[in-house]
Amino acid sequence: MHLLTVQPGPMPGVTVHDITSHFGPKPLRYATSLVGVRALLARLDPDVLHTHFLTGYGYWGWLSGFRPFLLTAWGDDIYQTPFESRTKLWLARRALAAADWISGDSVDMLEKAIELGARRERCEHLQLGVDFRQFRPDVPTEVRHAVRARYATPPDAPVVLSTRSFSQPYYNIPTFVAAIPALRARRPDAVFWIAGYEGVDTAVRAQAERLGVTDAIRFLGRVPHDALQDVVAAADVYITIPSLDATAVSLLEAMAAGKAIVASALPSAMEWIVEDVTGKIVPPAERAPLEVAIGALLDDPALRARLGAAAHAFAKERVDWAAHMARNEEIYVAAREAHRSGRPFVIPDPRPPAPAGR
Repeated sequence: MHLLTVQPGPMPGVTVHDITSHFGPKPLRYATSLVGVRALLARLDPDVLHTHFLTGYGYWGWLSGFRPFLLTAWGDDIYQTPFESRTKLWLARRALAAADWISGDSVDMLEKAIELGARRERCEHLQLGVDFRQFRPDVPTEVRHAVRARYATPPDAPVVLSTRSFSQPYYNIPTFVAAIPALRARRPDAVFWIAGYEGVDTAVRAQAERLGVTDAIRFLGRVPHDALQDVVAAADVYITIPSLDATAVSLLEAMAAGKAIVASALPSAMEWIVEDVTGKIVPPAERAPLEVAIGALLDDPALRARLGAAAHAFAKERVDWAAHMARNEEIYVAAREAHRSGRPFVIPDPRPPAPAGR
């Protein structure tokens, strides 16, 4: 396994190649990186090339000439970036039209990709999936208490958790912080956990200081994924309120863990969260509805339990990690055979599910 990236870092079992170029203005840097990508592909001679994220990586995958061209879209690379300039729109349209297979974790996002030029018959709704051995509702009480102790949180305090990135304003973390004064007045015992896997939390900390709610917030920083399941398990309410997004894996993980969820009224989220059935839906970036939704969950443990159980059951039916990775493997095998033989790539029909017990 080789990873070609502009964000290099250690990854066990993977050879990481830094394709970053610092030479000249951005168009020239893209072109220089493309030269590097082509050289690496010629040297490595891979069986399969799978590009993740349309912007940048998708362009390089398309322009590399490697076939079949497999592409996974992630969210703002479809919803936002193509519309920032004519050049980006042209590149997005060309790359999507050229792709032999496109996967996305949201039906809505794939429809947007088709509007931009992707071929419908080449698009597949496929999740990254959730490992239900990690994210589950039956975590032992002692694990929950240990996590809460780590973050100076009483065992019985209702905890609201956000794990979204600080790097993009559309995740609306400041909206969550702005709701905390009213929520704290309603439930003085509530504690608010804010983690972030990308960016810095300086501005959010300053906002909390101005609002006088720092003592009610625990800033968790970047939580390693192998520790995230225990953090999610130790919370009571999970919020994800972006203004744009595909289906967030963090949302699915919270569902798998049986959490009561408050999510944005986005098509991608509403594929999963049904109001008062599997969670609560709020308009993105609006403080007052968020206060109402979180407040209702803080006040009613039985409601939290009911919504969390329904969310877990719904996720269990549709986002098992092993099933979705098996489908990726089918695509990889077909892509390898097409690449090595020179024959056209044909997307394989999904295999029927294995009989129970296997």
